[in-house]
Amino acid sequence: MALSAALSLLAIGAAAPASAATCPSFRVLHNDRIGEATLPAGNYSVTTDPGLSCQEASKLFARFLADWDGNLPKPWRVVPTGNGKASFTRGGAPGFAVAQVERASDGGNTLVGALCPGSFTVNAGSRVGPLLFPKGRYLLYIPAKSGITCRRASILFTRFLGSPGGTLPFPWRVEAQTATFFKPANPLRSAFRVEALRGVS
Repeated sequence: MALSAALSLLAIGAAAPASAATCPSFRVLHNDRIGEATLPAGNYSVTTDPGLSCQEASKLFARFLADWDGNLPKPWRVVPTGNGKASFTRGGAPGFAVAQVERASDGGNTLVGALCPGSFTVNAGSRVGPLLFPKGRYLLYIPAKSGITCRRASILFTRFLGSPGGTLPFPWRVEAQTATFFKPANPLRSAFRVEALRGVS
């Protein structure tokens, strides 16, 4: 999947009709991986199979990049086709392909949010709720509608890692697929996301 030096993707435009289409470009802001596919930072073209709209492909690509451990939800599979190129398939159902077209280095994204500068270091493996965060470096993201700052997200993540027994303090919860921490009362305004920093060298 997906979070190494800076990620984000930006979709511009309306959904395509239910036919093969080349969609508006996406921007990946940090060197990333989705499974075995390497996706260096840059702008990407997205091509859909007949029956899958650009809007649907946009949301799927955003979800796969946001997936904190790189494991795609079944039945999706990623097939690397070169550096910065990959196809996403799901048996006989429509899929899509991505290919890097030019480099990019900054920006934000309404689908996956803004990347916080630098990285966060976990010094010892820690469990937070259902998730285990091994020793290593991580990236922090602020969803588009969240009012939490990067500094606050760093403080909160440190607090969560040190919680006795890995229990999240009330009222915080975590969405396990994307490692998004949120407050149920304000799930959009009070949220931040964590992703392992792993991309390409």
